[in-house]
Amino acid sequence: MHSSISSSSFEPIELEKEAPKRTAAHTGILVLLAGLVVIFVALELGSSWILRHLSRTERRITTELNAARHIPPRAADGRPTLLLVGNSLLIEGVQMDGLQQGLASEYAASRYAIERTAYYDWYFGLSRLLEEGSRPSMIVLILAPDQVSSNLTLGESFAYREVSTQDLPKMMQETHLDKNIASSYMLAHWSRWQANKEFIRQCIMILLVPRFRQLAGRIADRGPHLTDPDLILGRARERLPKLQEMTRAYGIPIVLLIPPALRDDHSIELQKLGASLGFPVWVPSPPGELSREYFRDNLHLNPKGASLFTSRLVQRLHDYRTVLASCPNCISKR
Repeated sequence: MHSSISSSSFEPIELEKEAPKRTAAHTGILVLLAGLVVIFVALELGSSWILRHLSRTERRITTELNAARHIPPRAADGRPTLLLVGNSLLIEGVQMDGLQQGLASEYAASRYAIERTAYYDWYFGLSRLLEEGSRPSMIVLILAPDQVSSNLTLGESFAYREVSTQDLPKMMQETHLDKNIASSYMLAHWSRWQANKEFIRQCIMILLVPRFRQLAGRIADRGPHLTDPDLILGRARERLPKLQEMTRAYGIPIVLLIPPALRDDHSIELQKLGASLGFPVWVPSPPGELSREYFRDNLHLNPKGASLFTSRLVQRLHDYRTVLASCPNCISKR
């Protein structure tokens, strides 16, 4: 009898000791989750601030993007608007001051350029711009032939900045992403931190490693990623009509401009392909025409080459406007 009473008298004491432990564990989990939420919010809010303050490139891209989103068909002075888009070949190959001066009486020209971009970046990037209301009178897309045919994108930043929510399923289907990359792209589309973390890491490396820019420039891959003409032209045959569909959907002419190259890059074949498809492909400077003295490296023009290429672009745009003016049935004569 005594042992039974004695045994039952200890049970409440054991329960009372276990209850504070469970409460403490529950509180610890809540504190941990709250801490993770705070860290995530701080990263989301801080990533854009960090990039804006550490990266001149990011500030330029943001400024050009904001301007491109609000381009009307005509400028305040009545001139048709012209938007040039592309990558470093545009940045280093077209002198915007010279272009604007040469087209002063014909176009109000602006630029939106993102380094290391290729076809998919701009196919979905232009789709998003137009979907959001950008309405330039004309768009000039500047890419090399191998970039037109490349399957590469700018990665998670591309998913965040260039792809609209509506185009996410289409992007994943067309780029043939595997499940791991597709999930990271999906997260990056909604997360500034996920999209920008690579560039933030690069900014930190620039600050910490002496002469990091020069080192990166020396080891950067500046050669064509694709050299097989059948592959280049085969993919272009599938992709140029998609840009043409965008032209028809919005009534805005899109032109593919091929920059100069030191050696044959199959741009002449690409130009002929565009003509057969009814899509304008401009090659103002045939490959091999400009010698190495016009190039900074194997791919990019130096200031002397950019000046020459810009003047040829001005003439080509002048000729194109003349053709549009003489053709009442041509697309989007604004």
